[in-house]
Amino acid sequence: MLGEGGVKATFFVLGVLAGDRPELVRIIHKRGHEIGLHGHRHVLMSKLPREQAREDLKTSYKLVTDIIGEKVHGYRAPFFSIDAANLHMLDAMAEIGLTYDSSIFPKKMSRYGIEGFEQEDRLYELPEGGELVELPLTVSRYLGRTWPVSGGGYIRLMPRFLVNRVFRDLSGSGKPAMIYMHPYEFDSSPIDIAANYPATARRSTARVAYLNFRWNLFRRSVPRKIAGLLKEHKFITCLERANHVKEHGVRSKLPVCAE
Repeated sequence: MLGEGGVKATFFVLGVLAGDRPELVRIIHKRGHEIGLHGHRHVLMSKLPREQAREDLKTSYKLVTDIIGEKVHGYRAPFFSIDAANLHMLDAMAEIGLTYDSSIFPKKMSRYGIEGFEQEDRLYELPEGGELVELPLTVSRYLGRTWPVSGGGYIRLMPRFLVNRVFRDLSGSGKPAMIYMHPYEFDSSPIDIAANYPATARRSTARVAYLNFRWNLFRRSVPRKIAGLLKEHKFITCLERANHVKEHGVRSKLPVCAE
């Protein structure tokens, strides 16, 4: 789909996947897409002790840079798990030479997010002396409330006409918007979570049924929605956006967040 539209995207790659499928990572890279980091293992950074979280970042950085043979510039935490309690991870990213992070949801959700965090892409001066661009996930305001609209399950659950309207409104306002999707959301085959993740077999039948319903709901609508957005709007990689913010955007000191 990206090739048909001549679009280059950012692929945030897990270290364990890169280690198992290095040639896949090289293929993505050779096609001109940006390779970013998604950590080594898909674990909540906010639940790991400080040093373990930083080691996870460093491990994935070394592995992925060795595979593609050049520097990696960006990071997205699993589950968007950079929150008010672990903003020190931004210092760790700057320390290893990353240009940007895109892990913060500027709205408090049940599992992630920082309520009131700046929604605008910004270059932040960090407490340990470094600097880093933060590309927060896109939210939009409707009916007096702020709604997550960036991608994943949010785009899956929205009807196609609403997806189109949201991103037309964002484009019309001049506000850059980001779309993220997971590979499984382009797989048309039904997913059985118990078969893919054996540990879930210990959960109740009702819980497994709920997770299967949630993972499969409206998934077949995703390719048409994304194809439409790729056709109607212009997209760039996260690194291209981050470089623009560094040169032309707002510079701020990282706020102290409390929850």
